[in-house]
Amino acid sequence: MNTWTRTGLAVVLGSAIGTFISFVNGRDFVSALQAGFGFALIVGFIVAFLSCGMDIALDKGYPGWFGFLLVLCLNIFGLMILALLPTHTPTTNPPATS
Repeated sequence: MNTWTRTGLAVVLGSAIGTFISFVNGRDFVSALQAGFGFALIVGFIVAFLSCGMDIALDKGYPGWFGFLLVLCLNIFGLMILALLPTHTPTTNPPATS
């Protein structure tokens, strides 16, 4: 799943969940739609941010959870760290001889 797919699904689900919760809590339908849209934008932004960190880490050869964790814990600084990290290339070292 790429970043745009994750973000789109987050916006759609966030909108549906936010509208439903707002409507259940006593708002009329129009204001529930407005609140659901605002909630969907916030959720979509957060998911896009985390997904972008995962994609950057995968592009550089690191595991996706590493990028997710850096962005989750350090936010903008985590993305800057990911951008500055060198590309990870696995090397095979010969066995040590004594």
